[in-house]
Amino acid sequence: MSDAGDRLLSFEIHDALFALPIAGVLEVADAGRRACVPTLSPELVWVCNYRGEALPVLSRERLLELGEATTHGAEHVLVVAHPRSGEACFGLEVDRVLGFIEGPPALERGSSLIIERRSVDGRMATILDPELLVERARQVIENAPVAAGVGGEG
Repeated sequence: MSDAGDRLLSFEIHDALFALPIAGVLEVADAGRRACVPTLSPELVWVCNYRGEALPVLSRERLLELGEATTHGAEHVLVVAHPRSGEACFGLEVDRVLGFIEGPPALERGSSLIIERRSVDGRMATILDPELLVERARQVIENAPVAAGVGGEG
């Protein structure tokens, strides 16, 4: 049996298989009730209640550069943590959580969100770098255009 640092949490988004090192996921939460962020488009980011705090949930399509959304209303949100601090950073909507994949991700880090691609039960899994995913989430929010009809004049 491998220790938790050697396991990946696998999940599906639009029938594609993804995984994150378990150290980068605090928990799988119910999406629950969604609230808008006043100056941002709800298609880009919304918030949910996570232990009494507002947790931003980013568009998985924008975050992972998947193209246009084909479905809405995923039931689960992965609470993604910064790997060094362990603090909740944002939520990522997923269609299904599948379970654990044994074995650590590749050790090489580049500038891509994708650490590696690995065959898992006859499917290709895309293993994501949690640290770069947190950084990408920050960039998406910082560079988000103000939602139409929102903002002050003057």
